[in-house]
Order: sequence, then structure tokens, then C-alpha cells
Amino acid sequence: MISKAISISVFVFWGIMTSWLIKTIYFPDFERLPEVDPAHVLNRFLKNDEVTHLFIFGADKVVGDGMLSSRLKDTEFSEAEVRFIGKGKLEFPNSETKKLNLRVIVSVGPSPERELKKVNFRIQLKEPDLMMVLNFNTSSYDFDYQIIEGGEIIADSDGGEEKAEIKEARELLKALRLSSKTKPQVNNRLIDARWGAADIDGQRTPVYFLAFDIPGGGRIKFTISEAGEFLEMNTPFGYDVRSKVMM
Repeated sequence: MISKAISISVFVFWGIMTSWLIKTIYFPDFERLPEVDPAHVLNRFLKNDEVTHLFIFGADKVVGDGMLSSRLKDTEFSEAEVRFIGKGKLEFPNSETKKLNLRVIVSVGPSPERELKKVNFRIQLKEPDLMMVLNFNTSSYDFDYQIIEGGEIIADSDGGEEKAEIKEARELLKALRLSSKTKPQVNNRLIDARWGAADIDGQRTPVYFLAFDIPGGGRIKFTISEAGEFLEMNTPFGYDVRSKVMM
């Protein structure tokens, strides 16, 4: 009986330690991974001039795809631009689904800070022909927009009375901006970068992880190869993005 109890104890201990080792090696917590300078990872990504084919996932199914590219305006330390052009389907609360075209342009400042400067969205829906263009300024947390239907401008932030919902959105962004400035920062870096590994083509491959917290809750995490190729993005919004090599 004693030897049986010892055997069971050894087996349980082996199982616990094996599970811990597997989790530590193959599924480590982000915070336990070695830290990397975010500027180093961003520069690798921006210097990679290859166009990447990405797939957008929602509820574990492909809802769209597109092409991602980056461009340095001069040297590797200069300002840069990241551009995504794609298409997909958008589901509305009434279960109606519409096709859309999407363009997102992200402008960042010079290295090493690489501060986010401006984000431009252009969303075009079909049936009816509706397009919205929105520019978000990350310094002022303000935005301007245009809504065009059938070639006619029906809403413009530069003129006319804004709807109550738009005013509320502006006030909320102002509050978030003030909160981000007064909130004590443990880490002054806006982006946290780590070095780890991911499964690519059935092999554990060294990669970089970039993560930043969104004001109001949630975290966006990017996976980038050592060569600077975009591999994956996980978001708290129910949508994830993966490159073809991660499929």
C-alpha cells in the first residue's frame, strides 16, 4: 500500500512538473519573456519592404483579407507610414451583413520614440454606396470626418451642426486624453516589446511580440518575425489578423 501511494505521488508530481515545463517553454506569460527595445522591433518591421497578405478573423472564421505595407519617408530613423488596404464583411446588430472596402493609414514619428502621430480610416460600404473618411490626431485626441453617400457629402466635421453622438465621442476622447496624462505610469514606454517563439510551419521560431494597452481596457498584441515580417495581431474587439504563413 505504501509503495502504491509513493508511486501515485511520484506520478502526480511528474504530471504537474511536466505541465508546468510545457506551459513555461511553449506558452509563457508575456511578462516573463525577455524585454526588447520597441524601437529595434519597429525599425525591423518598417525596413521590411515586402507586402504581406493578411486575413481578418471574426468568431474564428475569415471575414476579410487585405495587403499590409510599410514605408520609411527617408532613412531608417525618419518618419514612417503603415498602410492596410482590404475588403470584407461587416455584421450589423440587426444581423444584416454588408460588404465593405477598408483603408487604414498609420503615421508614426522618427526613431527611436516612434510616437503615433495620426490615423486615417476610409470605410466604403456597398448597397447603398456610402463612404466614411475619418482622421484621428493622437496628440490632441480629436478627429475630423466626412460621410459621403452616392457621391454627395451628407456630413462634414468642418461645417454644420454635429449630432449629439459625435459631441459625446469628442468629450469621451478628451477625458481619455486627460486621464492618460494624469495617471501615474509604471513604465513610460507606450509599447512593450518582448522576444519569444511562435509556431510557424510546424516549428518553434523566434519572434518579437509588441503589445500596448488601449485606454479604457484591453490589449493589442502584434507578432513580428526576426526579419521584420508582420505575422499576427490579436485584439480585444473580437477580430484578429493573421498573415498567410500563420494560416
